[in-house]
Amino acid sequence: MRIALIALAAFALHAAPALAHPDHDDEEHEARTPQQTARDNVVRLISQAKLPASWSKATVAGTRERTSQGQRQTIVTFRNEAEPNAARKLFHVVLTAGGQFVLGDFRQP
Repeated sequence: MRIALIALAAFALHAAPALAHPDHDDEEHEARTPQQTARDNVVRLISQAKLPASWSKATVAGTRERTSQGQRQTIVTFRNEAEPNAARKLFHVVLTAGGQFVLGDFRQP
């Protein structure tokens, strides 16, 4: 009987850390808009030298949604007036419905 109680106590103590913080998921996280997520990706591309630094001051020209291969995607378009090449004044960032970066391109996706 004594061994059974010790085993039961050891088992109960083993599960205690899992129950220590039951409310940690109740905090609400600030939802990010597709425009904010796309801006973060433009900044990342600038820091990787894939876009010129002038794109850090680009403004959001528009947002639209599309379905590609059965998946909903958001396209955020940025306009950079400082860009001398007219064909490269618009940059399109494609995000998944969950906000993951798919691609960034100067051509209309």
